[in-house]
Amino acid sequence: MMEMHELENAWSGLEARLESQSLELGRLREGRAVDSARARLRLLSAGQVVQLAVGVLIMFWAGGYWHDHLGQAHLVAYGVSLHLYGLAFVVTSAVQLAQLWRIDYRDAILDVQRQLLAIRRLRVRSERFLLIAGFLAWVPVSFIVFRWIGVDLWLTRPEAVWLNLAVATGLALLVAWLTHRYRAAFERDAAGRSLREAEADLEALSAH
Repeated sequence: MMEMHELENAWSGLEARLESQSLELGRLREGRAVDSARARLRLLSAGQVVQLAVGVLIMFWAGGYWHDHLGQAHLVAYGVSLHLYGLAFVVTSAVQLAQLWRIDYRDAILDVQRQLLAIRRLRVRSERFLLIAGFLAWVPVSFIVFRWIGVDLWLTRPEAVWLNLAVATGLALLVAWLTHRYRAAFERDAAGRSLREAEADLEALSAH
């Protein structure tokens, strides 16, 4: 029959193996969760790279447009306004990419979660700004299109320009109010699926 001390030693050995296996399982689970979050955030980064490229194209085209029409103030105004809109795309994307690329996945899970929260806040502010600005940007776009088909509204019907600008401003203010009124829904959509799922991966890990 096994002596008491032998039984105690066997039990201690079993506990040590269980603790070791539990630690290895925890590390494996943590590694998978972090890898999953990293993969989702790569998708988010790719989307921001595309947005940055779009912004550069808008700036390049709009810059050429207003430069080619320096003698006509209203056409310069159209081009400059779209140039600034493209710049907004570039800046918001570049700042988000900088924050995404600064994440060190070797940090504690809580630290990574804090970084993701900062990115979420930045994305919400950026998306709100671009959405509101977009309702203003379509005004010069429409007038440029009209001019391409041979109708310069500023010269023929300037009141139409002011009317469209007033309507666009009203819609932009309405959108600003709606994003505040339905803040939770807007912030969820603005954060994006990839970021939400990355946050969920880390939240599930921290809950264990």
